[in-house]
Amino acid sequence: MLSTSCGINGLFLANYILGYDSAKPICQISLLVYVGDKTISGRAKVHLTQSGYTDLMFHLNGEFHYQQSSGSPCIAITLLGQQPQMCTPRHGVSCHYIKLDMLLNDNWRAGQASFSYKDLSSRAWCHLNPLKVKQVYNNNISDLAQLSLQVKG
Repeated sequence: MLSTSCGINGLFLANYILGYDSAKPICQISLLVYVGDKTISGRAKVHLTQSGYTDLMFHLNGEFHYQQSSGSPCIAITLLGQQPQMCTPRHGVSCHYIKLDMLLNDNWRAGQASFSYKDLSSRAWCHLNPLKVKQVYNNNISDLAQLSLQVKG
């Protein structure tokens, strides 16, 4: 398991890049993982390759669980995300614009993912899978503090 110097047992920051093909959007995610209740909060940045589009930002929430895949232990992660200030959810109505499913090896460092995001101009869902996932190593206490403030906000 990954660790951080924040001093809170079972809490760590993990950063990933999804996909390496320049012809497709690449997604960068930063996740604040709490092992105690298997919850995850974070943010995602989708880099669009089409001209005229800007990057899309999302706040993420989800959970993980341990499972066996092809006889090996792995970590299954499901995340849903909203764009900041895109809409105010009505009571009982979901307002998510991205869905990420990841299957990581048991040390949280690499795996496969699929994700879908909603193109707000066409209102169509764009689906990308399978994508390789790789951990990037810029975990530090200032990133953790900034992400935890964003998640609480």
